[in-house]
Amino acid sequence: MATIDEPDSPTTQDAIDEMGDGEPAIEARVGWRYTLAQIRKDPTAMTGLFVIAVVGVLAAFATIDSILFEYLAQYQVFAQFGVEKYWIAKTVWMSPVSEPVGTPRLLPPVGFENQFGAGTWAHPLGTDDRGRDILLRIIYGSRIAVTVGLSATVVGFVSGTVVGAVSGYYGDWVDDALMRAAETLFAIPFLVLVLAFIAVFGRSLTFIVFGVGIASIPTFARLIRSRVVSIREEDYIEAARAAGVTDRNIIFRHVIPNSFTPVLVQATLQVGTAILIVAGLSFLGFGVQPPTPSWGQMLAVSRNYMIPNPWFSIWPGMAILITVVGFNIFGDGLRDALDPRFNN
Repeated sequence: MATIDEPDSPTTQDAIDEMGDGEPAIEARVGWRYTLAQIRKDPTAMTGLFVIAVVGVLAAFATIDSILFEYLAQYQVFAQFGVEKYWIAKTVWMSPVSEPVGTPRLLPPVGFENQFGAGTWAHPLGTDDRGRDILLRIIYGSRIAVTVGLSATVVGFVSGTVVGAVSGYYGDWVDDALMRAAETLFAIPFLVLVLAFIAVFGRSLTFIVFGVGIASIPTFARLIRSRVVSIREEDYIEAARAAGVTDRNIIFRHVIPNSFTPVLVQATLQVGTAILIVAGLSFLGFGVQPPTPSWGQMLAVSRNYMIPNPWFSIWPGMAILITVVGFNIFGDGLRDALDPRFNN
């Protein structure tokens, strides 16, 4: 019977052509290097990564500057100059002199003019209702957004992963108990659940982080459980059981690592959700309290001045929008890089 000779596949042919020292040069489509290579090929993912990097740098700058102020304030270094908190960056970075007392309120950005005056380069994005520089307060607000967004996501990510993995691995009554509890949390609106949590435990930043993190546990738990249910019957899991490996080691060394991909992608998307929730809490007055700047709080104050100075509302809103979109499009790119269905 005649046979048809099929040409070698590109991967096989490349391995033969590039063979050296007795080892085939086959490019593995797994691992962090391959994932990074796929992300670099995706302009959308790189745009999201760039936004995240910029916001992260601004948050780090604001954190260092705030720590510097707290340290130097103990020795009253700036008291003689009348420099208030959150103005040191303006003093040492954007202007050679200390911030003058009585800065005009509600100034527009550079190139615009309103009833309060014309925009100046001393305040590129204008000033708020108390004469404070909006650009600097947005930079300091990034510290709250990044800190709370990442910290709350880590809380939900770790807790939800453990709950979902244990639930899917053991099944039976353990699965029923854990997932019914998760579904109870999932049935309560996200914002309402967080408000209830901080109403009971307090409005401190720590409780806000844990409130947002706990509210996101069901999302991660349900996602990883669906993967674990299919993985727990795999041959390598059965082999580990037969070898006497404890359930704890099987879960943390085999089950969770092999179910990790969709949860990691969800984590990047969840950061944007956490930032939105924290901004909403600050807008309602339950989040970060004045004088600490946060984007939601700036929006709450600016609603009283939207007619005379709409820029006051636009800038913090744009900061929230750009940051959340950055995390979301990076999450989409990460999903495409990790999912073999999207890789050719």
